[in-house]
Formats: sequence, C-alpha cells, structure tokens
Amino acid sequence: MSGDTRLEDDLSANLKNTDDIKFIWLVDKSDCLARQTVENILKNKNYSSRVEVYYLDDVPQEVNPKVFKLSQAVKKIKTEYTVILDDDAVIDRKKLDELSIYEKDKAEWIVTGIPYNYNIKGFYSKLISAFINSNSIFSYFSMSFLKENKTINGMFYILRTDILKKYSAFEEIKYWLCDDLALATYLLSKNVKIIQSTIFCNVRNTVPNFRKYILLMKRWLLFSNVYMKNAFSIKFLFIILLPVFLPAILLFLSFYFGINHFIMIIVLFVGKVGLFHIVRLFIYQSEIQKKGNFFHKADELPYELASEFLLPFILVYTLLTPPVIIWRNKKLELKMGKYIMKFNDYLEKLESLDVSKTF
Repeated sequence: MSGDTRLEDDLSANLKNTDDIKFIWLVDKSDCLARQTVENILKNKNYSSRVEVYYLDDVPQEVNPKVFKLSQAVKKIKTEYTVILDDDAVIDRKKLDELSIYEKDKAEWIVTGIPYNYNIKGFYSKLISAFINSNSIFSYFSMSFLKENKTINGMFYILRTDILKKYSAFEEIKYWLCDDLALATYLLSKNVKIIQSTIFCNVRNTVPNFRKYILLMKRWLLFSNVYMKNAFSIKFLFIILLPVFLPAILLFLSFYFGINHFIMIIVLFVGKVGLFHIVRLFIYQSEIQKKGNFFHKADELPYELASEFLLPFILVYTLLTPPVIIWRNKKLELKMGKYIMKFNDYLEKLESLDVSKTF
C-alpha cells in the first residue's frame, strides 16, 4: 500500500464491510504517510485483531514493487483462500458469497472481479472513473464470453492459497512490470483456468490534476499495448481493438473533411457512450434495485463522453513520447519483453531521465 490521500478511507471501508476476513497489509518502511495511516486505523481494537502488518524494505530497482511485496507475504498466509486486493479497491462482502459456487470445483482456478468506480470526487478522478466504467465491463465480459480471457483484473482476484505456493507464482513473475497479465499468462501455462465473475470492486483513484491524469492514462495504454502483442486474435480485433481505434481514426479524419463529418463523429461517440451505459444498467440491475443510487447516475455520462473524446489524443501522445512512466513513486523506462514489458536493464539511464520532458 502507499500513502494515497484516500488510503485511510479505503482501508477502513474494507474493514467495516467485513467481519470474517483477515487482512495482511504490506507497507514500505520508507512511506511515512502510509505507516501513520495504518497506526491510526489499528487504534480500533475491533480492527487490529484482524490485521497483520508487515513493514518492508525498499524494493530493488529491477523488481516489480507490488509483486516483490506479495511474494514475501505468501508464506504468511494461513487461510484456504487468498484475495489479492489493491489498496485503493473497496469490496462488498455480500458479493463475495457468489464465489461459493466455485468451492466444489476441484480444478485449479483464479477468479477475477470487475473494477467499477462510484462515489468519486474531483474532476480528473471522475474522468479516470469514466474510462474504467465505460470500458472494463464490456472488455472483460466480452472476452470471457468468447473464452478469450487471457488476463485478470489485478486490483481484485481470488484463488486457493495452495496454488500460489505450489507454483511460486509471484516469485516467477517478479521481474515483469505488468503483473496482472504476467500472473494470468503464467497460471494459464500451468493449466489454471481464469474465471471472470460479476463481482465488482470500487477502485477509487485519486487524480489531482491534468498531468497526473495524462500520465496515468499513458501507463494504462502502454500496458494495453503489451496485451495486444501477447494476446492478439481476430476476436480481440473486432471486440476490443476496433471499438477503440476506429472512432479515433474517424475523429481525426473529420478534422480534414469538415464540420458535417465532425458532427457525425460526435454523434457516434455519444451513441457508443450511451450503449455502454445501458449495458451496464442491464448487468447490474439487481444492484440498482438494492442500492438505487450510484450505478445509474446520469451525471456520469458527460465524463464518459469527455473521456471517449480525449482518448484518441492520449493515444497519439503515448505513441509520440518515450515509454517512460511514473509508477509507485518510481520512474521507469519500459521495453518490450517476449510477453510483457520488463524493467529497463540500463538502470543508470533511469536516473538521468527527466519525466517532465515527456509531458
């Protein structure tokens, strides 16, 4: 976990939402804000009895920070099942009961959830939320329906603990940057099946300004590029790639052909946003009936439209600038591995990179 401004709210929410789940929190020794946040939360004795905290040394430069921490925690897990949860993800305990249908499945599996953001504050945070909400459900469910799901939602997934230990999963992927795709690829090679559930987790990214928004989107697009190179198929082309790139191409062409074409493209963007919104309403109609508030707010639609309109320009920016990202307070230059992006071998070069020149 890191010292995000919403860290205390998110961690507390997960503890409030559950009473029969034990947590292991992995904290950097050097992250003073995160350490203080943990201490504040654990003053509540009702929570402290369910939480084990491990303070870890700084991660070596060539190792994935998240996977490095997880690999150290696996041996400390004593429960039959393990849920991996990002520090900005909030789960609904009642929804986890849906996983009981897989208990009798003797095959080896990993169940992944759907990121869905709500109750988000701040303009740029809402733009990120709009991007996630309008794309994640359609992408994950479509590929799962076609039996083409080759990755997981790294923010929330569950599997039997013995699978992690049996295959030394995190140890095997610790040098890969894109950990969700790496884990999925590795487990698939061991004949562990990926199950896409309808369980949502609320991922509440805090994005304070335009620059942070652009850099976060760039990081995700670079990671998406890895998936395209690793898992390209005809189904992927028509279900995922064309819905993203075709509107972008048409938008730029409309600047050349004139205002009438531009208006037609705007109508296309509005139609796509509206269609995806209706699909989400259909998928989560039971949640709407129970909670009746956050899943169908009409005021989310302008953010989703703005996100769709900005995406083509961010794609161009990502293609034209060096593959440098800021991730977990580390400045990284990326290169393509066989399957996914690896940390750049020339670590000395990273120290001389000026990220401000990439934006």
